[in-house]
Amino acid sequence: MPNTGPEPVVSRPVEVAIGLILDARGRVLVTRRARGQHLAGFREFPGGKVAAGESPATALARELDEELGVRVGAAVQCLTIDHRYSERAVRLHVFRVSTWSGEPAPREGQTMAWLRPDTLDPADFPAANRAMLSALRLPERYLITPSPDGAGQADAIAERVVRALRAGRAGMVQVRAPALDASAYRDFLAAIAGPAGALGIPVLANAPADWLTGFPEVGLHLPERRWRELETRPDRGGWIGASVHDRAGLARVAALGLDFVVLGPVEVTATHPGAEVLGWERFTAWTAGAGVPVYALGGMTPGHLAQARRAGAQGIAGIRGLLDG
Repeated sequence: MPNTGPEPVVSRPVEVAIGLILDARGRVLVTRRARGQHLAGFREFPGGKVAAGESPATALARELDEELGVRVGAAVQCLTIDHRYSERAVRLHVFRVSTWSGEPAPREGQTMAWLRPDTLDPADFPAANRAMLSALRLPERYLITPSPDGAGQADAIAERVVRALRAGRAGMVQVRAPALDASAYRDFLAAIAGPAGALGIPVLANAPADWLTGFPEVGLHLPERRWRELETRPDRGGWIGASVHDRAGLARVAALGLDFVVLGPVEVTATHPGAEVLGWERFTAWTAGAGVPVYALGGMTPGHLAQARRAGAQGIAGIRGLLDG
């Protein structure tokens, strides 16, 4: 048998803990990597390497204290991002820091700024930071429209959805209507997308992409049967999300470069009463390891939002619970 030489050495990823710290005005704390560092000059969110034998949460608390004089009160892991640069691989454990104390000040020569999330330019950040930028910009409540049985029902449902958006019940909406044909679906979408756009609320279409001509600002929500057919992220403006039901789905959607997932059902839901529920324990574990922001789905109402955020979720997604809640 020929001698093929030693097996290639696969280096372990550099483990890093990162904190997303927001102030009372909704601005996020951003620093810039110093000269001589890996990825020098890029903006970043504060944190640092996880030491041997140290948990990511412990590393986060230590690094934020050492770098900025920030003492972590409460933090929840909301993302785990694996990324390979040409020279190294990294695994980023990202925490949403919900309570903290101290007056942040740069202690290691880095520059520091409080910036609004909507002003952050992805080109200013390393490639691995994309999911963090999404988590900072996505809203907490994602409304899914009831599905009209036919065009006759669509107008009334659209009116209910627009009222809910104007009442501030959701910051993003998915237009779902599997019973409608292409023409009726476009009418239904237009009745919601126009008012939502005027309110600055993102709209995602749960429909074939070729139905969306004339809606360049509308994003795309992919059910499992559609994202499983993909090899790359669809070439489309707006947010692109997906529905998943297991850990393998979470990993696949992250690899496709989609923006977020809806994961569930977390609790019993009237829409799918016989479906197996995840429960909050499994949901929390899966969300901590996800590479994209996660919305909790299944029996969600505004009263579940705080629990979902404590579980690491971006927020909640739902139909009845957000439409009339």
